[in-house]
Amino acid sequence: MNEIVDRVLQNYQLNNPLDAASVVESREKVSQYVAKLASAGQNDRRRLIVFARAYLKELHQGPDRRFTGC
Repeated sequence: MNEIVDRVLQNYQLNNPLDAASVVESREKVSQYVAKLASAGQNDRRRLIVFARAYLKELHQGPDRRFTGC
């Protein structure tokens, strides 16, 4: 699971640099999110990476404006 979180954070920071405090907070939140998905039965590594990337992006950039929730 740590590999997934590391990969997602490194990839995100290529285009969106984070300060040290944000990295620590993001690491904790993404780790919890991935653990929750894994405990719910999601064990495909690629899907976990995709979901974690989307979660991290939403944490820092807000929800995608293309989707209104309707």
